[in-house]
Amino acid sequence: MLQLLKLAWRNIWRKKRRSIIAISSIAFAVIISVSLRSLMLGNYDKMIEAGVKTTGFIQVHANNYWKDKSINDLMSDDEQIKNKLNSVEGIQRIMPRLQNMALATGENTSKAVIVNGLLPEKEDEFTNLSNRLVKGSFISEDSQDVVISEGLARYLKLNVADTLVLIGQGYHATIAAGKYVVQGIVRLANPQMNLLNIYMPLTVAQEFATAQGLVSAYMLDIKNEESAGEIQTKLKSALGTDYEVMTWNEMLPEIKNSQRVDTTIFTMLASCLYLIIGMGLIGIILMMALERKREFAILQAIGLQKSQIQSVIIYEAFILGIVGIAVAFAIAVPFVLYMNANPIPLTGDSGKSFEAMGVEPVLQLGVKPKLFALMAFIIFCITLVATIFPMLSIKRLKISEAIK
Repeated sequence: MLQLLKLAWRNIWRKKRRSIIAISSIAFAVIISVSLRSLMLGNYDKMIEAGVKTTGFIQVHANNYWKDKSINDLMSDDEQIKNKLNSVEGIQRIMPRLQNMALATGENTSKAVIVNGLLPEKEDEFTNLSNRLVKGSFISEDSQDVVISEGLARYLKLNVADTLVLIGQGYHATIAAGKYVVQGIVRLANPQMNLLNIYMPLTVAQEFATAQGLVSAYMLDIKNEESAGEIQTKLKSALGTDYEVMTWNEMLPEIKNSQRVDTTIFTMLASCLYLIIGMGLIGIILMMALERKREFAILQAIGLQKSQIQSVIIYEAFILGIVGIAVAFAIAVPFVLYMNANPIPLTGDSGKSFEAMGVEPVLQLGVKPKLFALMAFIIFCITLVATIFPMLSIKRLKISEAIK
């Protein structure tokens, strides 16, 4: 086998220019495919990240809540439910939230906002809100103050230590009203959310909405995103029919639909690219075999089996594929890692289009090891197909005719 590999290696470099063209075409196809798909996956990650921060990977709420998100469709925040949630393996963090709409008023302006009642320490572990502070400090569970988003603070012309007035509807048609001191200002990645959000401790939000002991939903952080469906099934069984359990892709179907469309487009483009590369590779390998018919006949005449000659062809094809993949990965991996660590900010119309989707306006490539493995597997399949015609040609080879 080692001798056959040496023979295959030497045969490849007989025609250096042709081999370099084959390797370059493979590397080009892999680099383009990996870069394009990594860009798509990086955008998906940003979209999912922005969405999950507001909904959780999985959310548990009352049956009638999600359709209208009414303040009247709340559920009890009791230990019995939490114990059932904790009994399901894979759940990393349980975060009760009480969300309500209100009218926020500054000195001279007002704006409709989302009031988020939460457990500050637990939520901060998931959303890292404290790391997004631009002014002031983050709230604690015993605080009576609030944190507001930077865009909202700018719109209402509020600063740290200023007073914010909230007016809205409370639980069961009560009037919700209160005055709160701005303790901190955070900059949210999602431009739309940066104009709307107010955060306060859960007990303060319950008092504001006259909803003591009640929450809108439990947001769940899980250890493995891919196990969301399995955890959802277990939760439905444990909680019964009084509660609705939804995964992030059910709550945010527009992200999933966007993924499907982009994946279809990428599959079509990649298929065309690999078809062109594949046809070129088949032609090169077939030419490498046909122009050496006489050589193969002589090798067979001196005792080499047809199966060994066919092995040489397979080795040649795989060596071209492996070298092409190695060159591609040597270029693509550092590029993807760099673009993941250093996303490109978007401005102008491009940035506005991202903001319209509620996504941070940056180009960031996603690092997905499975993607590299998939591209290597595709090249492996192409090289395998490329050897079929040369192998059939060798199988039909007649020594007497080939040596003449």
